Amino acid sequence: MHHPANPHKQAAQPAVNPSAGDGSRQHAAAKPAPPHAPAKKPAGWHEVKFGLALSSGGAKGLSHLGVIQVLEEQGVPVTAVAGTSMGSYIAALWAAGWDGQKLHQLADEMKDAHALRKIADFDFPFTRGFFKGEKARDHLMESIGAVTFSQLKKQLLIVAADLESYERVVFNQGIVANAVHASCAIPGIVTPVTVDDRSLIDGGVVEPLPVDALHEFTEVDYVIASTAFPDYNELHDAALRGETAYHSEGICSRFEGKMLEWCGRINPVGKGHRLDVMSRSLQIAQIRMAHESTKKADVVVDCYAGQPSQWYDFAHAEQFIEMGRKMALAQMPKISELIENHVKRGAA
Repeated sequence: MHHPANPHKQAAQPAVNPSAGDGSRQHAAAKPAPPHAPAKKPAGWHEVKFGLALSSGGAKGLSHLGVIQVLEEQGVPVTAVAGTSMGSYIAALWAAGWDGQKLHQLADEMKDAHALRKIADFDFPFTRGFFKGEKARDHLMESIGAVTFSQLKKQLLIVAADLESYERVVFNQGIVANAVHASCAIPGIVTPVTVDDRSLIDGGVVEPLPVDALHEFTEVDYVIASTAFPDYNELHDAALRGETAYHSEGICSRFEGKMLEWCGRINPVGKGHRLDVMSRSLQIAQIRMAHESTKKADVVVDCYAGQPSQWYDFAHAEQFIEMGRKMALAQMPKISELIENHVKRGAA
């Protein structure tokens, strides 16, 4: 079923779519307002509806946690969230009721190499992927249960891709964890996931920054895009410095020893080998798709911020979260202006 983008917006529905003193007196110290906090929220503030799009991006996607924390602290009324790949995992937890501080647990878990190994379910003999991804799905279920989209506290959209029809698939019904499992099935790394007889893979191949999904299947007034991808200017600046947008190690260097042990002298995950080339090729396409999506957002939170990283670089989770906070705070004046102008128009 094909639902073209509707300029008047449409209610969320199952969808398959191809297509941001003097010290002399003892007074209690006043608590300073958070940076960029509106001095006073206008009447009607919470009648404004924001949608939040969370990009794919592997470990760098943990920067979305910092963005969410700031939006909560500043009281920004986000009613819908859409996520792709890592963004889908975070979006699902948030929509299920995990607040920004509780979401920090996710980062703590991912920093723990032992905890990551516990959810690594190898899919021998690696014909369709190295991992099944089922343990990660089950881990999400341990956190939120077998919750369905209709039971969530926020409207949620999860983006995946159909390996047979080449279509974008937007989930907004069914078991949330199954949709996230599909959205996180990185091509060549995680085995494709079967949902409703469809073979699905990482949504990052069709919509790495799901701004369009929010416009098409929710009734939000504005979209905030949180992206972990570099923009064209950052790519150009890195090239002038003789650097690359991403670190140049192999796609999964921590597993290279095991791959050599299992595969002999040919290491399919080493730098310049098959999966590394495929990963870089996908990143090239994703950067450009994400760039186009940012043009359709009202606010863009650039969590890449000129800091290259590998998709599995979870050891720097705190650094990524702090970057997300910093960049979200920098956008608060624009968000506040959108809200105030919206309220004024409603009162006119």
